[in-house]
Amino acid sequence: MFAATYLALAGAANLIWGVTSLAKKEHFAEGGLLFSNLETWGWISLAIAGVQLVTAVLLGLRWFGGTLLAMFVAVCGVLANFLMFGAYPAWSSIAIVCNALVLWAVTAHGDAFIRD
Repeated sequence: MFAATYLALAGAANLIWGVTSLAKKEHFAEGGLLFSNLETWGWISLAIAGVQLVTAVLLGLRWFGGTLLAMFVAVCGVLANFLMFGAYPAWSSIAIVCNALVLWAVTAHGDAFIRD
């Protein structure tokens, strides 16, 4: 449940980041992005959030494929938040830590996610 909870938190953080970047661009430093603009990163963040939230449910249900998907989604989350770091460093740092904790949980305790 640890990994599912933190993946849900990371998904919620990305969801809020994505909606806010689309609606209230003045809260972000768009010049800090490595490439593209806030609108593009907002949609990318919303897509990642959706997949993270679905994967969190799969982990909560202890579906084995959820662990593999969680590893992939967490790596994508870390990468995306690293690339968005310049726009809002504090928020990206929190999301990176949540994704890193998910990676640690599913790799160190992956056998706990297999149904008996």
